[in-house]
Amino acid sequence: MDKLIYYNDAIVDSAEVRLAPTIAGVVYGWGVFTNLRIDDYKPLAFDRHWDRLIRHAEKARVAVPTQGDRAEPALAELIKANSVEQGKARLMILKGDAGAWRAEKGRESEFLIFTSPNVQRAGEPLAITLSPYRLLSSSPLAGVKRTAMLENLLAFEEARGRGFSEAVMLNERGEIVSAASGNIFWVEGDELLTPSLSTGCVAGVTRSFIQEIAARVNIYLVEGSYPLQRVLDSTEVFITSSLREIASVASFDFKHYDLSQARVTRNLSREFQKLFGNGRILR
Repeated sequence: MDKLIYYNDAIVDSAEVRLAPTIAGVVYGWGVFTNLRIDDYKPLAFDRHWDRLIRHAEKARVAVPTQGDRAEPALAELIKANSVEQGKARLMILKGDAGAWRAEKGRESEFLIFTSPNVQRAGEPLAITLSPYRLLSSSPLAGVKRTAMLENLLAFEEARGRGFSEAVMLNERGEIVSAASGNIFWVEGDELLTPSLSTGCVAGVTRSFIQEIAARVNIYLVEGSYPLQRVLDSTEVFITSSLREIASVASFDFKHYDLSQARVTRNLSREFQKLFGNGRILR
């Protein structure tokens, strides 16, 4: 992580930030966040990330302490201050005074932005596995990018501990939800499939771009509730996130996919990269 961060209304040294230990964002992990990619010193798809952050903050009952027209220039200023040409940023809103461990009255919420020059290389093939952890689709916070997504973190670390790069997560009904840190898509014949939001998956920003691109290039995309076997029987699989963009899956446990035949993934990746051309910034 870079040394300078944006904290509430100013850029400061991260060592100088003093979060009260009793705020709900610290005690309970009560907060929301979004991660976005930085390319050529510019944040990609800021508007989509900010709009989703606002929606998720409302669901999680976290007050938003600033507006998008202030947050975007703040992020740009931080990117410049940290000289991040290629990298990533995290915008996070933490709940302030709430719960049983209240201290003196403070801010309703805390707003932080971090940047880092370290980012996953887009398109790197993944080896994935099935996670033993499950997600609850009926939770009031299902699909919300919150700071206390412990199930996803446990799934990710458990998979990495066994030598895999990602984990597929199911819900309480045994339906495919997502990867631990991204959305999942797979190909069956001429159709592209992905779990619907009713399974409990996050409405990823890159997921939304894939939906739009598929419609434009006449790839039939179907959202629904699917058992795990559908992915195992598919011909190609990929995972999307703002940091990975589109990453092909090379293997799922003992199942191997022929990446040379991943025609749909290559087509979508090519169209996705076109969105970055001519100095355009994804909105």
